Amino acid sequence: MIAEHAICPDIYHPAVARDGLLTRLRIPGGVLNVAQCMAIEQLLAATSLDYIQVTNRANLQLRALTEDIDKEVLTALTNCGLASSDRAVDGIRNIMLSPTAGIDPQELIDVRPLATAWHDYLTDRPELGILSTKFSVGFDGGGSVGIVDRPNDITLLAVNNREFELYLGIGASGSAPLQVGIRLGVDECLPILAAIAQTYRQGIELFGRDSRRKLRLRDVIYHWSLTGFGEMVQREFKGSSRFIFKNLDRESSELGVGSWEHLGVHQQRQSDRYYLGIVLPLGRWNKPQVKGLGEIADRYGSGAIRLTPWQNIILPDLKLADLERVQSLVTKLGLIHTANHPSSLLRACAGSSGCQFGATDTQQDAIDLSNYIAANFTLDRPLSIHFSGCDKSCAQHDRADITLWGVEGQNCYRLEIAGATAEFGEDPAALCPPDRVPISIGKAIDAYHYQRLNPQESFQAFITRQSPAQLHQIFNVV
Repeated sequence: MIAEHAICPDIYHPAVARDGLLTRLRIPGGVLNVAQCMAIEQLLAATSLDYIQVTNRANLQLRALTEDIDKEVLTALTNCGLASSDRAVDGIRNIMLSPTAGIDPQELIDVRPLATAWHDYLTDRPELGILSTKFSVGFDGGGSVGIVDRPNDITLLAVNNREFELYLGIGASGSAPLQVGIRLGVDECLPILAAIAQTYRQGIELFGRDSRRKLRLRDVIYHWSLTGFGEMVQREFKGSSRFIFKNLDRESSELGVGSWEHLGVHQQRQSDRYYLGIVLPLGRWNKPQVKGLGEIADRYGSGAIRLTPWQNIILPDLKLADLERVQSLVTKLGLIHTANHPSSLLRACAGSSGCQFGATDTQQDAIDLSNYIAANFTLDRPLSIHFSGCDKSCAQHDRADITLWGVEGQNCYRLEIAGATAEFGEDPAALCPPDRVPISIGKAIDAYHYQRLNPQESFQAFITRQSPAQLHQIFNVV
């Protein structure tokens, strides 16, 4: 059934977008097996689409559908775990964990059992179908590839090998969740998540009856206040602890934690195994690549493929003797696995081709820029570039080295450089038409390569040293 005004569609309730129907497959924890890869390949064949796209929640989405998913295909997706048998709860299976959970050498707690238990809780509670389909829970085991900065409604961050810190999404939309001053033992995590979810449900029933959209968790907390919400949660919680929620502000990181650290070859905590982080340009995963990576995972790994909230893929559990062969096979699929490639940190929302709010064709403009950089430059450090067709920043919410914001009615971009040069980004003279974007960014890369203090100086540090006048000259946007 088509949901024309769905904010966050699921496989049973596609949304109408500018380019057709939009639907999403929830992938709890971002982990796929070989059978599910085969089902995705068959899904692409059935819908005649060229690719499926990894989202910034480590889910999968299909765009430009011309009709609803066939019932037989839905049944196949349900049978292999890609869709819930209960339509009411399919949309709230937003469960994020680090894509290196259980294999990260620096991890404090393996959060995979918690994620599985939380998924089982959700799927057994049809009454929670009232929650917003954007409701999301993240589990961060404290490893080197973390997701605590991802904009989840609730995040549990391991702080030692016995405890988690509780974070809630109480800030602005798209911002990282904030600490609320609560530490939990491992055995307390599921009960407190259940108590929060049930309190959230009660808040929707109480405050959301006349709302045109389902209230987000932050909306319910706003109605009760953070302290009041904590008191309501305590009533639901069956333990003996007392929860007094309080907002403990923290500084956000310069770049997303794990946004590129997972790319390439890394040794796992299992001393005889390695994982390979692979770039999917703009998160696009085509049918031959779905089939090919599934076969590689089956033959050389453990049969698992992990999606990341940075729209990339990890192949875990590889043997050292097989690494060179696996890398060669991945390259033959047209994929790369280095953080320095221009596609590795390039993100773009749907833009004007797929979204009614998009002022620019971000997808095509991002592809054009990536091709230009690849043809003209050799990057020796990762460089993050985000294209956003409007001010919602749907592609990625973390700070980028360069962000291009589509300007309504003008088919041009406003440049935000290193997130710290507002004077330059807000100056009308800084507006850049799409055909000038590659040249302007290329000029900035040139300046960075030749004028930085040393090879270790980051792009953000380099830009921070420049005056607005120097930035105008560097980007040549006037």
